[in-house]
Amino acid sequence: MRFSAVVLIVPEENENHSVDILKEAGAAGITILKGKGLRPKDRKTFLGLGLERKESLLLCIVEKQLATRILKAVKVKLEMDLPGGGLAFSLPLGTVVGIGLAQMALFRQEVEDEL
Repeated sequence: MRFSAVVLIVPEENENHSVDILKEAGAAGITILKGKGLRPKDRKTFLGLGLERKESLLLCIVEKQLATRILKAVKVKLEMDLPGGGLAFSLPLGTVVGIGLAQMALFRQEVEDEL
């Protein structure tokens, strides 16, 4: 079975909605990291303090076919074509360790349900 890492970078206020979309599209486990988005031309300051946009990075490891379904759902439901909507992409993974047999069964079931 081949896997992909799906990565979403969204405004922090869209984090919960993004998690719901990922779960609905078939992601079983999601890791969330916090960050700040820096854009050189849009950098604003207030009394010398930078006002960067707070962002959330969501990461999930899924079966390769499921990655495409997730990206399509995210693009539509988070309106990623609009400015400030976020960014989503997937990366192929060569070797994955740490996924248990129960999780593998869920991945197989998801793929079978697609067919």
